[in-house]
Amino acid sequence: MAQGFDVPELIKRFTAIGTGPGQGGIPGHNLPLLVAAGQASPASDPMPTTVRPPLVAAPIAAYAGGRHDMAKRTPMHDAQVAAGGRMERVGEWFRARRFGTDPGAAAEIMAVRTNVGLLDASTLGKFRVFGPDALKALQRVYVGDMARTRPFRTTYAAMCNEDGCVIDDGVVIRTGDNDFYITTSTGRAAQTVEWFRYHTRYDGWDYHIVNLTDAHGVINIAGPNARKVLEAMTADDVANTAFPFAACRDLTLAGGIPARAMRLGFVGELSYELHVPASCMETAWRMAEAAGAPFGIAPFGLEAQNTLRMEKGHVILGSESEQRTVLHDLGLGFLWCRTKPEAKTVGALALRDTADQPGRLKLVGFKMETPGDGPPRDGSPVVNGRIRGYVCTARHSHALGEPVGMALVEEELARGGTRLGIYEDGCGGRLRYGTVAPMPFYDPEGTRMRI
Repeated sequence: MAQGFDVPELIKRFTAIGTGPGQGGIPGHNLPLLVAAGQASPASDPMPTTVRPPLVAAPIAAYAGGRHDMAKRTPMHDAQVAAGGRMERVGEWFRARRFGTDPGAAAEIMAVRTNVGLLDASTLGKFRVFGPDALKALQRVYVGDMARTRPFRTTYAAMCNEDGCVIDDGVVIRTGDNDFYITTSTGRAAQTVEWFRYHTRYDGWDYHIVNLTDAHGVINIAGPNARKVLEAMTADDVANTAFPFAACRDLTLAGGIPARAMRLGFVGELSYELHVPASCMETAWRMAEAAGAPFGIAPFGLEAQNTLRMEKGHVILGSESEQRTVLHDLGLGFLWCRTKPEAKTVGALALRDTADQPGRLKLVGFKMETPGDGPPRDGSPVVNGRIRGYVCTARHSHALGEPVGMALVEEELARGGTRLGIYEDGCGGRLRYGTVAPMPFYDPEGTRMRI
Protein backbone atom coordinates (compact mmCIF):
# COMPACT_ATOMS: atom_id res chain seq x y z
CA MET A 1 0.00 0.00 0.00
CA ALA A 2 2.94 2.30 0.72
CA GLN A 3 4.01 1.80 -2.90
CA GLY A 4 0.70 3.16 -4.20
CA PHE A 5 -1.37 -0.04 -4.62
CA ASP A 6 -4.79 0.93 -3.34
CA VAL A 7 -7.17 -1.70 -4.78
CA PRO A 8 -7.36 -5.19 -3.23
CA GLU A 9 -7.54 -6.81 -6.68
CA LEU A 10 -4.17 -5.29 -7.62
CA ILE A 11 -2.61 -5.95 -4.23
CA LYS A 12 -3.61 -9.61 -4.53
CA ARG A 13 -1.72 -9.92 -7.82
CA PHE A 14 1.31 -8.02 -6.57
CA THR A 15 1.64 -10.06 -3.37
CA ALA A 16 0.17 -13.43 -4.47
CA ILE A 17 -2.18 -13.29 -1.48
CA GLY A 18 -4.66 -16.13 -1.51
CA THR A 19 -2.89 -18.31 -4.07
CA GLY A 20 -1.64 -20.87 -1.55
CA PRO A 21 -3.56 -23.84 -0.12
CA GLY A 22 -6.17 -21.47 1.34
CA GLN A 23 -7.15 -20.26 -2.16
CA GLY A 24 -8.30 -16.97 -0.65
CA GLY A 25 -10.44 -18.59 2.04
CA ILE A 26 -8.80 -16.62 4.87
CA PRO A 27 -6.51 -13.93 3.34
CA GLY A 28 -9.13 -13.23 0.66
CA HIS A 29 -11.45 -11.98 3.40
CA ASN A 30 -8.83 -10.16 5.45
CA LEU A 31 -7.18 -8.26 2.60
CA PRO A 32 -10.15 -5.94 1.72
CA LEU A 33 -10.72 -5.23 5.42
CA LEU A 34 -7.04 -4.37 5.90
CA VAL A 35 -7.01 -2.06 2.86
CA ALA A 36 -10.17 -0.29 4.01
CA ALA A 37 -8.88 0.06 7.58
CA GLY A 38 -5.65 1.53 6.28
CA GLN A 39 -7.61 4.07 4.22
CA ALA A 40 -5.42 3.32 1.23
CA SER A 41 -8.41 2.70 -1.01
CA PRO A 42 -10.40 5.53 -2.58
CA ALA A 43 -13.54 3.42 -2.05
CA SER A 44 -15.37 3.89 1.23
CA ASP A 45 -16.45 0.23 1.54
CA PRO A 46 -14.23 -2.87 1.54
CA MET A 47 -13.97 -4.35 -1.96
CA PRO A 48 -13.68 -8.18 -1.98
CA THR A 49 -11.54 -9.71 -4.68
CA THR A 50 -12.96 -11.84 -7.49
CA VAL A 51 -13.28 -15.51 -6.60
CA ARG A 52 -11.89 -17.84 -9.26
CA PRO A 53 -11.66 -21.64 -9.44
CA PRO A 54 -11.64 -23.47 -7.17
CA LEU A 55 -14.78 -21.54 -6.34
CA VAL A 56 -15.09 -22.99 -2.85
CA ALA A 57 -12.10 -22.36 -0.62
CA ALA A 58 -10.86 -25.13 1.64
CA PRO A 59 -12.62 -24.76 5.00
CA ILE A 60 -10.40 -24.30 8.01
CA ALA A 61 -11.81 -27.58 9.38
CA ALA A 62 -9.99 -29.39 6.59
CA TYR A 63 -6.69 -28.08 7.93
CA ALA A 64 -7.67 -28.84 11.51
CA GLY A 65 -7.48 -32.50 10.48
CA GLY A 66 -10.28 -34.98 10.14
CA ARG A 67 -9.67 -38.67 10.68
CA HIS A 68 -9.83 -39.54 7.00
CA ASP A 69 -9.32 -43.21 6.21
CA MET A 70 -7.85 -43.16 2.72
CA ALA A 71 -8.50 -46.83 1.99
CA LYS A 72 -9.05 -48.43 -1.39
CA ARG A 73 -11.97 -50.65 -2.32
CA THR A 74 -12.15 -53.36 -4.94
CA PRO A 75 -14.93 -53.35 -7.56
CA MET A 76 -16.64 -56.10 -5.52
CA HIS A 77 -16.64 -54.25 -2.19
CA ASP A 78 -20.35 -53.43 -1.95
CA ALA A 79 -21.39 -56.82 -3.30
CA GLN A 80 -19.22 -58.58 -0.72
CA VAL A 81 -20.67 -56.50 2.10
CA ALA A 82 -24.16 -57.42 0.89
CA ALA A 83 -23.13 -61.09 0.90
CA GLY A 84 -22.16 -60.88 4.57
CA GLY A 85 -18.47 -60.15 4.12
CA ARG A 86 -16.69 -58.93 7.26
CA MET A 87 -14.56 -56.19 5.74
CA GLU A 88 -11.23 -55.30 7.35
CA ARG A 89 -8.49 -52.86 6.52
CA VAL A 90 -5.61 -54.89 5.05
CA GLY A 91 -2.79 -52.61 4.02
CA GLU A 92 -4.34 -49.90 1.87
CA TRP A 93 -7.38 -52.01 0.92
CA PHE A 94 -10.64 -53.07 2.50
CA ARG A 95 -10.99 -56.83 2.05
CA ALA A 96 -13.38 -59.53 3.24
CA ARG A 97 -11.76 -61.37 6.14
CA ARG A 98 -14.61 -63.90 6.32
CA PHE A 99 -18.25 -64.42 5.46
CA GLY A 100 -20.32 -65.14 8.54
CA THR A 101 -19.47 -65.21 12.23
CA ASP A 102 -17.13 -68.23 12.46
CA PRO A 103 -13.63 -66.84 13.26
CA GLY A 104 -12.04 -69.92 11.69
CA ALA A 105 -14.14 -69.77 8.48
CA ALA A 106 -14.53 -73.56 8.54
CA ALA A 107 -17.43 -73.67 6.07
CA GLU A 108 -15.53 -71.52 3.56
CA ILE A 109 -12.43 -73.70 3.88
CA MET A 110 -14.30 -76.95 3.37
CA ALA A 111 -16.26 -75.50 0.44
CA VAL A 112 -12.96 -74.99 -1.39
CA ARG A 113 -11.57 -78.37 -0.34
CA THR A 114 -14.68 -80.36 -1.32
CA ASN A 115 -16.64 -78.19 -3.76
CA VAL A 116 -15.86 -74.71 -5.15
CA GLY A 117 -15.48 -71.16 -3.85
CA LEU A 118 -14.95 -67.61 -5.10
CA LEU A 119 -12.31 -65.16 -3.87
CA ASP A 120 -11.97 -61.49 -4.79
CA ALA A 121 -8.22 -61.16 -5.43
CA SER A 122 -8.37 -57.80 -7.21
CA THR A 123 -5.75 -56.28 -4.89
CA LEU A 124 -2.93 -58.25 -6.53
CA GLY A 125 -0.41 -56.06 -8.32
CA LYS A 126 -0.76 -56.38 -12.11
CA PHE A 127 1.67 -54.90 -14.62
CA ARG A 128 2.56 -54.99 -18.29
CA VAL A 129 6.28 -54.72 -19.04
CA PHE A 130 7.13 -54.34 -22.71
CA GLY A 131 9.67 -52.93 -25.14
CA PRO A 132 12.97 -54.03 -26.72
CA ASP A 133 14.75 -54.14 -23.34
CA ALA A 134 11.87 -55.47 -21.22
CA LEU A 135 13.63 -58.79 -20.61
CA LYS A 136 16.74 -57.00 -19.38
CA ALA A 137 14.67 -55.13 -16.81
CA LEU A 138 13.05 -58.35 -15.61
CA GLN A 139 16.44 -60.03 -15.35
CA ARG A 140 17.66 -57.17 -13.18
CA VAL A 141 14.89 -57.21 -10.56
CA TYR A 142 13.92 -60.91 -10.48
CA VAL A 143 16.38 -63.44 -9.07
CA GLY A 144 15.37 -66.15 -11.53
CA ASP A 145 16.24 -66.44 -15.22
CA MET A 146 13.34 -64.76 -16.98
CA ALA A 147 14.80 -65.72 -20.36
CA ARG A 148 13.46 -69.20 -19.68
CA THR A 149 9.85 -68.06 -19.51
CA ARG A 150 7.68 -69.75 -22.11
CA PRO A 151 4.80 -68.09 -23.98
CA PHE A 152 1.62 -68.13 -21.91
CA ARG A 153 3.09 -70.27 -19.13
CA THR A 154 3.22 -68.90 -15.60
CA THR A 155 6.65 -68.69 -13.97
CA TYR A 156 6.80 -68.27 -10.20
CA ALA A 157 9.41 -65.61 -9.47
CA ALA A 158 10.76 -63.58 -6.56
CA MET A 159 12.38 -60.19 -6.05
CA CYS A 160 15.00 -59.49 -3.39
CA ASN A 161 16.57 -56.30 -2.13
CA GLU A 162 20.32 -55.69 -2.04
CA ASP A 163 20.56 -57.68 1.22
CA GLY A 164 19.06 -60.77 -0.45
CA CYS A 165 15.90 -60.40 1.64
CA VAL A 166 12.72 -61.44 -0.16
CA ILE A 167 10.51 -58.43 -0.80
CA ASP A 168 8.02 -59.76 -3.33
CA ASP A 169 6.82 -62.79 -5.24
CA GLY A 170 4.38 -63.37 -8.07
CA VAL A 171 4.16 -64.80 -11.55
CA VAL A 172 5.73 -63.70 -14.83
CA ILE A 173 4.09 -64.54 -18.17
CA ARG A 174 5.56 -63.97 -21.61
CA THR A 175 2.61 -62.76 -23.70
CA GLY A 176 4.52 -61.83 -26.87
CA ASP A 177 7.86 -60.72 -28.26
CA ASN A 178 9.37 -58.38 -25.66
CA ASP A 179 6.02 -58.30 -23.88
CA PHE A 180 5.33 -59.61 -20.37
CA TYR A 181 2.48 -59.64 -17.87
CA ILE A 182 3.52 -59.84 -14.22
CA THR A 183 1.71 -60.01 -10.90
CA THR A 184 3.01 -58.92 -7.52
CA SER A 185 1.84 -59.19 -3.95
CA THR A 186 -0.77 -56.70 -2.78
CA GLY A 187 1.64 -55.00 -0.40
CA ARG A 188 4.29 -54.29 -3.07
CA ALA A 189 2.02 -53.20 -5.92
CA ALA A 190 2.43 -49.49 -5.20
CA GLN A 191 6.25 -49.65 -5.20
CA THR A 192 6.80 -51.92 -8.21
CA VAL A 193 7.05 -49.28 -10.94
CA GLU A 194 9.51 -47.22 -8.94
CA TRP A 195 11.50 -50.36 -8.05
CA PHE A 196 11.97 -51.14 -11.76
CA ARG A 197 12.89 -47.55 -12.59
CA TYR A 198 15.31 -47.17 -9.69
CA HIS A 199 17.29 -50.27 -10.58
CA THR A 200 17.50 -49.55 -14.31
CA ARG A 201 17.87 -45.76 -14.22
CA TYR A 202 21.45 -45.61 -15.54
CA ASP A 203 21.21 -48.25 -18.27
CA GLY A 204 19.36 -46.34 -20.97
CA TRP A 205 17.13 -49.33 -21.67
CA ASP A 206 14.10 -48.99 -23.90
CA TYR A 207 11.14 -50.49 -22.09
CA HIS A 208 7.87 -49.43 -20.50
CA ILE A 209 5.96 -50.59 -17.44
CA VAL A 210 2.23 -49.96 -17.05
CA ASN A 211 0.47 -50.35 -13.70
CA LEU A 212 -2.80 -52.23 -14.28
CA THR A 213 -3.56 -52.95 -10.62
CA ASP A 214 -6.67 -50.78 -10.45
CA ALA A 215 -7.64 -51.35 -14.09
CA HIS A 216 -8.11 -55.12 -13.70
CA GLY A 217 -10.06 -57.11 -11.14
CA VAL A 218 -9.29 -60.73 -10.28
CA ILE A 219 -11.69 -63.58 -9.52
CA ASN A 220 -10.21 -66.76 -8.09
CA ILE A 221 -12.40 -69.83 -8.71
CA ALA A 222 -11.01 -72.67 -6.58
CA GLY A 223 -12.09 -76.18 -5.70
CA PRO A 224 -12.69 -79.59 -7.29
CA ASN A 225 -15.64 -78.20 -9.29
CA ALA A 226 -13.81 -75.09 -10.50
CA ARG A 227 -13.44 -76.37 -14.06
CA LYS A 228 -17.15 -77.06 -14.34
CA VAL A 229 -17.89 -73.50 -13.29
CA LEU A 230 -15.42 -72.06 -15.80
CA GLU A 231 -16.82 -74.26 -18.60
CA ALA A 232 -20.23 -72.73 -17.97
CA MET A 233 -18.79 -69.22 -18.24
CA THR A 234 -17.00 -69.55 -21.61
CA ALA A 235 -17.24 -71.35 -24.92
CA ASP A 236 -13.44 -71.72 -25.02
CA ASP A 237 -11.90 -75.12 -24.36
CA VAL A 238 -10.68 -75.27 -20.76
CA ALA A 239 -10.20 -79.04 -20.52
CA ASN A 240 -7.03 -80.23 -18.83
CA THR A 241 -5.35 -80.97 -22.17
CA ALA A 242 -6.10 -77.50 -23.53
CA PHE A 243 -5.53 -75.63 -20.27
CA PRO A 244 -3.01 -77.53 -18.11
CA PHE A 245 -1.65 -76.57 -14.72
CA ALA A 246 0.56 -73.42 -14.73
CA ALA A 247 -0.80 -72.30 -18.11
CA CYS A 248 -2.21 -68.89 -18.98
CA ARG A 249 -4.90 -68.32 -21.60
CA ASP A 250 -6.85 -65.36 -22.91
CA LEU A 251 -10.51 -66.34 -22.81
CA THR A 252 -13.77 -64.68 -23.76
CA LEU A 253 -16.49 -64.99 -21.15
CA ALA A 254 -20.18 -64.92 -21.97
CA GLY A 255 -21.25 -61.49 -23.17
CA GLY A 256 -17.87 -60.83 -24.74
CA ILE A 257 -15.98 -60.07 -21.52
CA PRO A 258 -12.23 -60.55 -22.08
CA ALA A 259 -10.41 -62.48 -19.37
CA ARG A 260 -6.80 -63.48 -18.89
CA ALA A 261 -7.03 -66.80 -17.05
CA MET A 262 -4.18 -68.40 -15.11
CA ARG A 263 -4.32 -71.89 -13.72
CA LEU A 264 -2.51 -71.68 -10.40
CA GLY A 265 -2.62 -73.60 -7.12
CA PHE A 266 -2.06 -71.24 -4.18
CA VAL A 267 -4.81 -72.89 -2.12
CA GLY A 268 -3.84 -76.40 -3.21
CA GLU A 269 -6.92 -77.20 -5.30
CA LEU A 270 -7.90 -76.92 -8.96
CA SER A 271 -7.91 -73.14 -9.31
CA TYR A 272 -8.27 -70.44 -11.94
CA GLU A 273 -7.47 -66.73 -11.66
CA LEU A 274 -9.57 -64.63 -14.03
CA HIS A 275 -8.13 -61.17 -14.68
CA VAL A 276 -10.92 -59.03 -16.14
CA PRO A 277 -11.44 -55.29 -16.70
CA ALA A 278 -12.48 -53.67 -13.43
CA SER A 279 -15.64 -52.29 -15.08
CA CYS A 280 -16.68 -55.87 -15.92
CA MET A 281 -15.76 -57.32 -12.56
CA GLU A 282 -19.21 -57.43 -10.98
CA THR A 283 -20.77 -58.87 -14.13
CA ALA A 284 -18.12 -61.61 -14.28
CA TRP A 285 -18.59 -62.33 -10.55
CA ARG A 286 -22.37 -62.70 -10.96
CA MET A 287 -21.72 -64.96 -13.95
CA ALA A 288 -19.48 -67.18 -11.81
CA GLU A 289 -22.12 -67.30 -9.09
CA ALA A 290 -24.77 -68.34 -11.60
CA ALA A 291 -22.48 -70.95 -13.17
CA GLY A 292 -21.63 -72.36 -9.75
CA ALA A 293 -25.15 -72.29 -8.34
CA PRO A 294 -25.76 -76.00 -9.12
CA PHE A 295 -22.74 -76.80 -6.91
CA GLY A 296 -23.62 -74.39 -4.12
CA ILE A 297 -20.71 -72.07 -4.89
CA ALA A 298 -19.95 -69.56 -2.13
CA PRO A 299 -17.45 -66.73 -1.58
CA PHE A 300 -14.50 -67.19 0.74
CA GLY A 301 -12.33 -64.59 2.40
CA LEU A 302 -8.78 -64.01 3.53
CA GLU A 303 -9.03 -66.15 6.65
CA ALA A 304 -10.01 -69.21 4.64
CA GLN A 305 -7.33 -68.49 2.04
CA ASN A 306 -4.73 -68.14 4.80
CA THR A 307 -5.52 -71.60 6.19
CA LEU A 308 -5.75 -73.23 2.77
CA ARG A 309 -2.38 -71.93 1.57
CA MET A 310 -0.72 -72.73 4.92
CA GLU A 311 -1.81 -76.38 4.63
CA LYS A 312 0.14 -76.41 1.34
CA GLY A 313 3.19 -74.74 2.85
CA HIS A 314 2.83 -71.72 0.57
CA VAL A 315 4.26 -68.55 2.08
CA ILE A 316 2.88 -65.06 2.33
CA LEU A 317 5.69 -62.53 2.51
CA GLY A 318 5.32 -60.56 5.70
CA SER A 319 3.75 -63.53 7.48
CA GLU A 320 6.51 -66.10 6.87
CA SER A 321 9.23 -63.52 6.41
CA GLU A 322 10.59 -60.36 7.97
CA GLN A 323 13.32 -57.86 7.20
CA ARG A 324 16.15 -60.39 7.77
CA THR A 325 14.64 -63.30 5.81
CA VAL A 326 16.55 -64.21 2.66
CA LEU A 327 15.37 -66.50 -0.10
CA HIS A 328 17.24 -69.53 1.24
CA ASP A 329 15.61 -69.24 4.67
CA LEU A 330 12.20 -69.92 3.14
CA GLY A 331 13.36 -72.93 1.15
CA LEU A 332 12.98 -70.92 -2.07
CA GLY A 333 16.65 -70.89 -3.06
CA PHE A 334 15.72 -72.86 -6.18
CA LEU A 335 14.20 -69.66 -7.60
CA TRP A 336 17.66 -68.03 -7.80
CA CYS A 337 19.61 -68.44 -11.02
CA ARG A 338 23.34 -68.17 -10.27
CA THR A 339 24.43 -68.03 -13.91
CA LYS A 340 23.29 -64.65 -15.20
CA PRO A 341 26.02 -62.26 -13.95
CA GLU A 342 25.49 -59.91 -16.88
CA ALA A 343 22.08 -59.00 -15.44
CA LYS A 344 23.55 -57.51 -12.22
CA THR A 345 20.60 -59.06 -10.42
CA VAL A 346 19.49 -57.11 -7.38
CA GLY A 347 20.48 -59.12 -4.31
CA ALA A 348 22.66 -61.69 -6.12
CA LEU A 349 25.81 -60.93 -4.12
CA ALA A 350 23.97 -61.23 -0.80
CA LEU A 351 22.29 -64.46 -1.90
CA ARG A 352 25.69 -65.92 -2.71
CA ASP A 353 27.02 -64.91 0.72
CA THR A 354 24.04 -66.29 2.65
CA ALA A 355 23.53 -69.54 0.73
CA ASP A 356 25.47 -71.56 3.35
CA GLN A 357 25.62 -69.03 6.15
CA PRO A 358 25.25 -70.73 9.57
CA GLY A 359 22.97 -69.52 12.32
CA ARG A 360 20.12 -68.33 10.16
CA LEU A 361 16.42 -68.78 10.93
CA LYS A 362 14.79 -71.42 8.72
CA LEU A 363 11.13 -71.89 7.87
CA VAL A 364 9.73 -75.20 9.13
CA GLY A 365 6.34 -76.82 9.45
CA PHE A 366 5.16 -78.20 12.76
CA LYS A 367 2.30 -80.13 14.33
CA MET A 368 1.17 -79.84 17.95
CA GLU A 369 1.87 -82.65 20.39
CA THR A 370 -1.54 -82.10 22.01
CA PRO A 371 -3.89 -81.42 19.10
CA GLY A 372 -6.88 -80.87 21.38
CA ASP A 373 -5.33 -77.66 22.72
CA GLY A 374 -5.67 -75.92 19.36
CA PRO A 375 -3.04 -73.99 17.40
CA PRO A 376 -0.71 -71.45 19.05
CA ARG A 377 -1.10 -67.77 18.34
CA ASP A 378 0.77 -66.23 15.43
CA GLY A 379 3.97 -64.60 16.67
CA SER A 380 4.36 -66.83 19.74
CA PRO A 381 8.06 -67.26 20.67
CA VAL A 382 9.73 -70.63 20.16
CA VAL A 383 11.73 -71.27 23.34
CA ASN A 384 14.44 -73.83 24.04
CA GLY A 385 16.36 -72.43 26.99
CA ARG A 386 16.09 -69.07 25.26
CA ILE A 387 14.07 -67.63 22.39
CA ARG A 388 15.04 -69.60 19.28
CA GLY A 389 12.46 -68.33 16.76
CA TYR A 390 8.75 -67.65 16.49
CA VAL A 391 5.50 -68.99 15.07
CA CYS A 392 4.61 -67.36 11.75
CA THR A 393 1.17 -68.81 11.03
CA ALA A 394 -0.75 -71.58 12.80
CA ARG A 395 -4.34 -72.69 12.25
CA HIS A 396 -6.56 -75.69 12.85
CA SER A 397 -6.57 -77.73 9.64
CA HIS A 398 -10.11 -78.92 8.98
CA ALA A 399 -8.87 -81.13 6.15
CA LEU A 400 -6.36 -82.89 8.43
CA GLY A 401 -8.32 -82.65 11.67
CA GLU A 402 -5.44 -81.18 13.70
CA PRO A 403 -3.61 -77.88 14.23
CA VAL A 404 -0.58 -77.22 12.01
CA GLY A 405 1.65 -74.24 11.46
CA MET A 406 4.84 -72.72 10.14
CA ALA A 407 7.63 -71.18 12.19
CA LEU A 408 11.00 -69.49 11.64
CA VAL A 409 13.49 -71.20 13.95
CA GLU A 410 17.25 -71.47 14.35
CA GLU A 411 18.77 -73.90 11.88
CA GLU A 412 19.67 -76.57 14.46
CA LEU A 413 15.96 -76.85 15.36
CA ALA A 414 14.86 -77.28 11.74
CA ARG A 415 15.46 -81.02 11.52
CA GLY A 416 12.40 -83.23 11.21
CA GLY A 417 11.05 -84.54 14.52
CA THR A 418 12.66 -81.78 16.61
CA ARG A 419 10.58 -80.75 19.58
CA LEU A 420 9.68 -77.05 19.72
CA GLY A 421 8.67 -75.32 22.94
CA ILE A 422 6.12 -72.59 22.27
CA TYR A 423 5.37 -69.89 24.82
CA GLU A 424 1.96 -68.25 24.97
CA ASP A 425 0.49 -65.65 27.29
CA GLY A 426 -2.25 -67.16 29.40
CA CYS A 427 -0.60 -70.58 29.72
CA GLY A 428 0.61 -69.95 33.27
CA GLY A 429 4.24 -69.79 32.20
CA ARG A 430 4.29 -73.35 30.90
CA LEU A 431 5.32 -74.20 27.37
CA ARG A 432 3.23 -75.95 24.76
CA TYR A 433 5.06 -78.31 22.45
CA GLY A 434 5.05 -78.99 18.76
CA THR A 435 7.13 -81.23 16.51
CA VAL A 436 8.82 -80.23 13.25
CA ALA A 437 6.93 -81.95 10.41
CA PRO A 438 7.45 -82.06 6.65
CA MET A 439 5.55 -79.69 4.38
CA PRO A 440 3.22 -79.51 2.60
CA PHE A 441 0.84 -80.92 5.17
CA TYR A 442 -1.96 -81.39 2.64
CA ASP A 443 -1.70 -83.27 -0.67
CA PRO A 444 2.12 -83.34 -0.71
CA GLU A 445 2.18 -84.77 -4.26
CA GLY A 446 0.17 -81.81 -5.58
CA THR A 447 -2.24 -84.00 -7.50
CA ARG A 448 -5.37 -82.07 -6.56
CA MET A 449 -4.31 -78.79 -8.18
CA ARG A 450 -3.22 -80.68 -11.30
CA ILE A 451 -6.38 -82.80 -11.53
